Amino acid sequence: MQTLTRTVRSIDKSGASLDIPFQSWTAKGISLRRGEISMVAGSPGAGKSTIALAVALKSQQPTLYFSMDSHASTMAIRSLAMITGLPQREVEERMALDQKWASDLLAQYAGHISWSFDSNPSLYDVEDEIEIYREMKGSDPVLIVVDNATDVTHDDGDEFGSLRSLMRECKSWARETNATFLILHHTSESYGSNPCPPRSALHGKVAQVPSLVLTVASDTPGWMAVAPVKNRYGQADASGSTAVWMKFDGASMLLEDM
Repeated sequence: MQTLTRTVRSIDKSGASLDIPFQSWTAKGISLRRGEISMVAGSPGAGKSTIALAVALKSQQPTLYFSMDSHASTMAIRSLAMITGLPQREVEERMALDQKWASDLLAQYAGHISWSFDSNPSLYDVEDEIEIYREMKGSDPVLIVVDNATDVTHDDGDEFGSLRSLMRECKSWARETNATFLILHHTSESYGSNPCPPRSALHGKVAQVPSLVLTVASDTPGWMAVAPVKNRYGQADASGSTAVWMKFDGASMLLEDM
């Protein structure tokens, strides 16, 4: 048993939430909480991975990043584009010509991120990676990114059952490690965006567990809309119509406040 007084005194110096690199989110009460699950959901190409990578890079916190959706070279190019502000095509060309330039920048600005590139891991594989991280680093990660939820498999073979199992396990792991779990997920394309998909559009109806659910849309060139459709610690609008607007350029991985 624990008392709340003991809990308050045991909170580490990094605080109860992760530092978010976007002032617009903070102003709207959007926070990524330690020991809990946060979710970013949207249609393919909406910018979910850009958000996750920006949080992982700019927070500079020890991170375990499960990249099921993208290859290692793709994430290296995206990371360098975000670090330098250069278009991904230019980064790829320069990376091929000057590997030392690329590796030095990644070591300096992305060395705090440990990666798993298993394209179809099981729940046991995810748990093993967390244990391996703990053994190698001597501590738990502060941030764990799962990109994306539907790529994690479960023995029963049922997709919706797998999603529910993933949510349950991630909730347990978040409590155990006190890490921020940032899970990327899909929304159904049968729902409209105004400007973002509603909470009901989440694939598999898994909105019950996360403390924060953001839906995103980038239908307007040069912009991304981010809507808190569930938020235990701030304002929320399940319809997706109350959004924060951000500058967004997928070619150069630009994502910043207006």
